[in-house]
Amino acid sequence: MLSTRRERRPDVEELKNEIIRLIDENTEVAYKIAFYSQPEVREILDRVIKRWEMSGFCGKPIDYATADEIKTLYKVARKICSKKPGELWNTYGRMFMPSEHS
Repeated sequence: MLSTRRERRPDVEELKNEIIRLIDENTEVAYKIAFYSQPEVREILDRVIKRWEMSGFCGKPIDYATADEIKTLYKVARKICSKKPGELWNTYGRMFMPSEHS
């Protein structure tokens, strides 16, 4: 028998809030560095910032992301936050640490 019960999918506002919680409000800097270093995140944020600028900087930049952009940002945030900070520092930390041979 097929279940008629459907799981509720989070709406865009819930996804925005979760992205903010996972990345921006996270006290672990490695998550921020890893998230904002992702090419797809940078591409989306470039578009979102342009829309936000065109609006006269009203509200928050994330308010100008499309539903698809929010879903992509959420997937990236979840993937990054599934890793331990040490793993992220090993991958992304070298980009921000001075070289021993500089």
